[in-house]
Amino acid sequence: MCGRFTSTASPEELMRRFGVTVLDNLQPRWNVAPSQSALVITQSGLQPEAHLAAWGLPPSAEGRSFLINARMETATEKPTFRDAFATRRCLVVASGWYEWSAPKRPWHVQLGDGGVMGMGGLLMRRGNEDRFVIMTSAANGEMTSIHHRQPLVLPPDSWQRWLTGTAGDAAALCVAAPASWFNWYRVGPAVGRVAEDHPGLVTPLDDAALAAEAAGGPTGGQAGNAARKAAETGQGDLFG
Repeated sequence: MCGRFTSTASPEELMRRFGVTVLDNLQPRWNVAPSQSALVITQSGLQPEAHLAAWGLPPSAEGRSFLINARMETATEKPTFRDAFATRRCLVVASGWYEWSAPKRPWHVQLGDGGVMGMGGLLMRRGNEDRFVIMTSAANGEMTSIHHRQPLVLPPDSWQRWLTGTAGDAAALCVAAPASWFNWYRVGPAVGRVAEDHPGLVTPLDDAALAAEAAGGPTGGQAGNAARKAAETGQGDLFG
């Protein structure tokens, strides 16, 4: 399973959008991968707070991958997520995410205005460390053209309710964001390498690069078949 997202908001933007102060030397992240730390927002008192947490739960058995997602359709029932959904929800601060429509064909998805988003997340304690997973839904509308799942991106006016409301309040917010909120475009395969973390990863592929790729790989209906096969088998599955 591949999993990547971007988190590049500045401290000033975090204060403006979430009302939180970030004292650490926050660096923009262009390629957050499972097991790495990322910024999340929580609220247990009067004010929201920002802190770092590790993405994903460690494998429960040899050969298993990190558990990085929680399906909104079943999170309230699964023993792994049930308690966190009731009492320890968080917002995962993101500027976008990467998704693979087929092996070696990544896309970058962002809000239409390119701004910061709050993904619904669940926070869990493992040992002496906080870890989070990202809530997901079935892909909505044209988003299905690149993948069958998408993260639960919450509108700003529901952020506080997600953080402080009841489990019933949170369940009511588990609604797939419409495709009209987003734009998406092809990016280069370098994002698949965990060591890569720089702004160039979100640079759109130009026409020449897309043409060269098409000449050397599946085209037309073959590309569509490859995308569907990837979705069905879990290849390149960030938000499965």
